[in-house]
Amino acid sequence: MADNQQDPVPGDRGIIDKAIAFLKLCEEVDSDNRSEALEDIRFRDGQQWPAEIQNSRQLEQRPCLTINKVDAYVTQVENQQRQQRPRIKVDPVGSEATKKVSEVIQGLIRHIENNRGGGDLAYDNGFSGAATAGVGYWRILADYCRDDSFEQDLYLAPVENQFSVYLDPNSVWPDGSDNEETLITEMMSKHAFKRQYPDADDGANFNQAGTGDSFQNWINKEQIRVAEYYRMERTKAKLVMLPTGETIWEDKIPQGLPVNLDGLPTRIAYRKQLKWYKLTALEVLERRDMPGKYIPIVPVYGKTTVIDGKRKRKGLVRNARDPARMYNFWRTAMTESVALAPKAKWLIAEGQDEGHVNEWANANISARAVLRYKPTDIEGKPTPPPQRIQPEMPPQGILVAASSIGEDLSAVLGIIDPAMRISGNVSGKALNAERQQSDNATFNFYDNTTRSIAQTGRILLDLIPYYYSEPGRVVRILGDDGKAKNVTLNQQNPSPGPDTPGPVEQVLNDVTVGEYAVVMDTGPGFNTKRQEAVTAMLPLMEKNEMLMEKAGDLIFRNMDFPGADVIADRLAASNPLAQIDDTSEIPPAVQMKLKQQEQQIQQMGQALQAAELELKHKAGIQQMKEEGATKREMIKSTANIHIEDQENQAWMHDTAVKSQTALSVAEINAVRDLLKTSVNNRHDMQTLDKTIEAEEREVKKTAAQ
Repeated sequence: MADNQQDPVPGDRGIIDKAIAFLKLCEEVDSDNRSEALEDIRFRDGQQWPAEIQNSRQLEQRPCLTINKVDAYVTQVENQQRQQRPRIKVDPVGSEATKKVSEVIQGLIRHIENNRGGGDLAYDNGFSGAATAGVGYWRILADYCRDDSFEQDLYLAPVENQFSVYLDPNSVWPDGSDNEETLITEMMSKHAFKRQYPDADDGANFNQAGTGDSFQNWINKEQIRVAEYYRMERTKAKLVMLPTGETIWEDKIPQGLPVNLDGLPTRIAYRKQLKWYKLTALEVLERRDMPGKYIPIVPVYGKTTVIDGKRKRKGLVRNARDPARMYNFWRTAMTESVALAPKAKWLIAEGQDEGHVNEWANANISARAVLRYKPTDIEGKPTPPPQRIQPEMPPQGILVAASSIGEDLSAVLGIIDPAMRISGNVSGKALNAERQQSDNATFNFYDNTTRSIAQTGRILLDLIPYYYSEPGRVVRILGDDGKAKNVTLNQQNPSPGPDTPGPVEQVLNDVTVGEYAVVMDTGPGFNTKRQEAVTAMLPLMEKNEMLMEKAGDLIFRNMDFPGADVIADRLAASNPLAQIDDTSEIPPAVQMKLKQQEQQIQQMGQALQAAELELKHKAGIQQMKEEGATKREMIKSTANIHIEDQENQAWMHDTAVKSQTALSVAEINAVRDLLKTSVNNRHDMQTLDKTIEAEEREVKKTAAQ
């Protein structure tokens, strides 16, 4: 609880006197329940023998065995509750509450239950107190998030010592919602008290008065009682209904309000204010005005009965005490009868053990394979072999009594092993039906715990607007699957631009407005439901292949093997229906329809694009055909022209060659004639002819190339 200590004020003596008187009233009204509850706790712990019987048996050195079946039975009931913890759900009520904010508040409540690990511990401890002794408690506290922060967090804390709580005797509701006065006390050593409160009066100079003194049970020589005192104070005031339908206390109406108060509906009501004090019988140590309309201490009751105007509370142990004592007694008697029974004796004739006295003396404690004897007695006459005399068996009545008492104990507790009740081969369905019948015998304890947890949810709904009212505060919330995420509370949207329609300002995740209600979710926990979902979905997936495309990510996300989440994420990435934004203000059903329409538009766009591509492809093919035909015609024309050019070039080349050849031949002939006339020697003529012929061949060769 966050510190908010104030200086002492006049009137503290009156508060202290009220606390002392309240403690005395609670002790008078609830003394029987407290003494019986203490006996129940001791009995479950194993202190099951009456003190006078146990002392007398110990003096006679006789056994006092305790077969503690009661603890095993109660533990079984506690474990059933741990496997099916009731869970708080939040529903919106009224026009200002929204489903989205209710989910945020529900996640915040899960965080508060998980904060410091106190929720499970508080619920388990409270249920154990109710199942064992008829009542248990837990409380809701607030503390700063960090040493350097002004933000406070709520959390649940167990009340380990249920006898330290003194609840309003006038409270009759099973969830304690009508509780208006409570003390939580602790006896501290004066040394520890002085260390924690060095300036406080520890009563060192106090002289304890006689019986009837108001300080009795508050101070003694070594200890001093320190108490937290919750008190709901009521003040009469006038309530006014404004023309808008809002209600306001008359003394809280702001000055200058442009409303005519004459003729408005009014009524006299009581305004409640929760006060908290930490005090001793000598002074008030701390004080604070607490927010909320409930005392943040929640009781969980076992079985409650009103007899002669007095409320009696009890758990499972109360009715089991006598059968358990009888069971311990008969089991002890049976053990004592067998343990103290004489050993089996030998019947032999006098003189048959001569020479073997030690062997026969140790016959009952020795593992000898052979026992030797004399076949004659002391007179020398033949005698039969020694015979063993069997001892008397324990009385059969003890065995029958012990067995029947064990059945009585199971019947009183309402917890019977189905395998012992049903003989022969039976189906698992029949065994489950028997187990369910056994669970129904103790379901009232589970149901009472559900009521108390629902009251816890109402207290948290009442306190959250006070402790989590800071604008823009980032908090951690938990989902149904236990996964955490951060959200921003009371977030002011920036002012929209002139082109943006809508309100000027909107607050997101505003937990300070609206009214919400608590609805309890009971039955198996999330993990059990997840495994059951996988078992149910797998056969459906085998019969319907389309189911894998639509919900394959959900199937794999509920599985436990490594990598299942990775497969689920990959399937979800290709499934538009799986891409739902949990943080959006748009309802999931609307988001799914939008996703379906988006998918249809995408498919239509793809089909249109494919059609356009097909048209472009056909037009391209026709264009290619036309271009191909044109090119073929051009190639053909070009080829014809080229052929004609080649033929003309060849003719011209041949003509030029022929002309050049004829000219060369003419020149050669002229030279030959000139040489013939110039050379008269025959040999020279032959040589010249050869030279001319060689030149003619060379010219022809050149022309041919």
